[in-house]
Amino acid sequence: MDYIKREGQWIPKLGFGTFNLTGRQALGILEFALDVGYRHFDTAQMYENEDEIGKVIGNTSIPRERLFVTTKVWHTNLAKDRFLPSVEESLRHLKQDYIDLLLIHWPNADIPLEESLQQLAEAREKGYCKLIGVSNFNIDLLEQVEKTGIKIHCNQFENHVFIDQSKLLNKTRDMGCFATAYCPIAKGQVVDEPILQQIARKHKVTAAQVALRWLIEQEDVVAIPKSSQLIRIKQNFDVFNFHLEEDEIKQIQKLRNRNLRLIDPTFAPVWDQKQ
Repeated sequence: MDYIKREGQWIPKLGFGTFNLTGRQALGILEFALDVGYRHFDTAQMYENEDEIGKVIGNTSIPRERLFVTTKVWHTNLAKDRFLPSVEESLRHLKQDYIDLLLIHWPNADIPLEESLQQLAEAREKGYCKLIGVSNFNIDLLEQVEKTGIKIHCNQFENHVFIDQSKLLNKTRDMGCFATAYCPIAKGQVVDEPILQQIARKHKVTAAQVALRWLIEQEDVVAIPKSSQLIRIKQNFDVFNFHLEEDEIKQIQKLRNRNLRLIDPTFAPVWDQKQ
């Protein structure tokens, strides 16, 4: 496993996404992911599975300091009167004294950004979390964050081989933040890409493993693939025993010109590619 370090905290460069994993199925899948070697788990208030994650990490013999848990505050909970109570509720669901990384899940144009960021910073001051950050923020919003003077550590956004996020990634790095890539295998679409298949055959891996390797080889980038298939969970984790060559990276980068965006709700900000 490779790591990123921020404020004395070690963040595994490969995490396990948990969107749409709930109930008894989630418990079994999470336990399997732990057995495979995952130590970084990404959840959110909106996913409605913090209870399941709390149960699994509470029952494991793995020391808490070796686990890294991220959760996110939903955009309807960003006002002062709801922010901290929602975080406290997340802690109860997760059965934890603290969260390793707490993010604002989506911006909310109806709530002043500075108000939400102040609540985020206060959550850290109270010891509710070790690190703080945002998710689904474009460059303009990151610049607004900078103006507040509040230091964040992460920006989580959609990132995979079929979308060019280089400008947003550069801005994220310029702020001293790391980037967490969600949908890193483009909801499975990478498996049918001929260029990735060709590179995969050379390294005797899968196209999805090539797509993940391309992300985690980049500086300050974390990837959080999600799967409910046990074989895929294992394969996604096995991406640290090969390296991409320079010409292979150049081939993959050409795929970004498709600008395929998979997550674009009505409340999303204006994405940088459209500006």
